[in-house]
Amino acid sequence: MSPDRAFEAQAFNEQLPGGRSGGQLAVDAARLHFNGGGQAVDLPLEGLQLSLGGASDRLIFLTHPALPAWQFYTSDHALLTHPALADHPAVQHLRRHRSKRRLLGWGSLAAVLALILLLPLALYLSLDGLSAVVARRLPADWEQSLGDTAIKQFRVQKTFMPDKAADALLQPLVAPLVAQAGSRYRYHFHVINDPSLNAFALPGGEVVIHSGLILKAASPDQLQGVLAHEISHVTEQHGLRSVIKSVGVYAVAQALIGDASGLIAAVAGAAPMLINQKYSRDFEREADRAGFDLLTRAQINPAGLIGFFGAIREEERRQLKQLGDADAQSAARGAMAYLGTHPDTDERIATLQARLAKLPASPWRDDRAAFAALKAQVQQFVSTTTTKDDDESGNPRQ
Repeated sequence: MSPDRAFEAQAFNEQLPGGRSGGQLAVDAARLHFNGGGQAVDLPLEGLQLSLGGASDRLIFLTHPALPAWQFYTSDHALLTHPALADHPAVQHLRRHRSKRRLLGWGSLAAVLALILLLPLALYLSLDGLSAVVARRLPADWEQSLGDTAIKQFRVQKTFMPDKAADALLQPLVAPLVAQAGSRYRYHFHVINDPSLNAFALPGGEVVIHSGLILKAASPDQLQGVLAHEISHVTEQHGLRSVIKSVGVYAVAQALIGDASGLIAAVAGAAPMLINQKYSRDFEREADRAGFDLLTRAQINPAGLIGFFGAIREEERRQLKQLGDADAQSAARGAMAYLGTHPDTDERIATLQARLAKLPASPWRDDRAAFAALKAQVQQFVSTTTTKDDDESGNPRQ
């Protein structure tokens, strides 16, 4: 910067018109020179006093003990960088002060930006917990309505065992679980013709059991273990919470402050996604824990749930063997462990076995007779349904 640069300034003194006047400040090696309002005033650099003031410290005020009746200010902070003032103690103090304020300002701005950016992220990361809070605020009949709508849509895709027959056969096996599951929901259990080892639950208490699960279960407590797991998905509201999480942070935040209208509208239209949804690993682990506890309260041996997971593990191994190549098996195993929505089967078995080992000796229910009756009727249902479908299509079902 040129040493002879002049700075726009204002001066206050009774000799000026109206007591104040604009003018210019010039700086040289020994003094500041103000010229304006018909007055010329010199301020020696030695003893010069400087301070910041005005809104956000935008103004630099200059005074000198030798001229107590005069006061000057300028809004041009370039004055502080003039070479003649570089070593001036007051100027150095103001530079440090200004740097601190600048850092504080940038820090405050960064904090605000971080809050703007991180708050939605924090809400998103805590959606599991928030979804649980919001889900409990929705009435149970909303969940029931959601489950009813979903099961009606699912009926057109699969062949269901007649409800009365399924109810009569399943009642002895599920009644102990339902009695211990709480009174918030009314449970309905359905059997469909599907050979896979599976079952799923919908919000409000609709539980669908695949025929393949019933026919391949080795004992009643294996089937009851799976049903306890599915009932726990209902009691922990995993279906509803998954829907709430899919709606997004904004709707959840609105619901938390009392406006659940947007969330309820989204939930009402979520039935189609519930049929094929996959729960998170955390939800699956939670259902394992809650299902285990439900089994023990119902006096059903939780070893059955472990046995079912063992059957799942054998099925996984059978599928892996079909791949043949060891590298392909390893890759598939890794994909199942890290990309799958369910926790690793070995992990689930080990966790449940550790809990089982801590249980005191207890007499468990014996539901083998009811289970045998169910199996026989489901086998007949599958055979009849498959034959009927073959007759209608003219081709064997694959």
